[in-house]
Amino acid sequence: MEIINLQSILSESEFFKEKSEKDKIILHHTVSSGTAKSVIDWWNKTKDRVSVPYIIEKNGKIYQVFNDEYWSYHIGGNATKNDNKTSIGIEIINEGPLIRKDNAYYWFDGKVKYYGEVYPKKWRNYDYWATYTDEQVKATAELCKFLCEKFNIPKTFIVSFTFDKNYFKQTGIMSHHNLRADKTDISVAWPVDKFIKYLNM
Repeated sequence: MEIINLQSILSESEFFKEKSEKDKIILHHTVSSGTAKSVIDWWNKTKDRVSVPYIIEKNGKIYQVFNDEYWSYHIGGNATKNDNKTSIGIEIINEGPLIRKDNAYYWFDGKVKYYGEVYPKKWRNYDYWATYTDEQVKATAELCKFLCEKFNIPKTFIVSFTFDKNYFKQTGIMSHHNLRADKTDISVAWPVDKFIKYLNM
């Protein structure tokens, strides 16, 4: 596994240079079709400290943008400061929910045309989803294995696509949607069985 260092690009004002113990990994997606660089540019522009230390592009390349012992407010919502401090976020490049119109699919609330594969499933007020690449799934599993070993995090994945505030008390690997009812990342297009297979290889 290769991790490409982009730590010089993200502004230090977008995370907290404070080391903390970690007990969970939270998977996010970008709701965009960009690159790691464009995601970093967006974080630098918004200035709200919701960045995460890792970004995985569609080709499976892994980028690190700040020290994974540091933290940011990547969960949002009703998450406490400690919830954010004790978790590591991984951002996966993906367009997220899609809207079908005029025999085509669009992301970003129906504003940008989508050209990739579509996963049809009704969930959280949407019917269609952008798929994740096999390279991303494998890279995410490899990165999770690395982080679980580094921080002694249980190598278990919550397979439920539901929100439950009790997930905050759990350790292991989970999705942003498990911790917030208003989020769709990672989506129902995530190939759970394949991810778990890679995770245990």
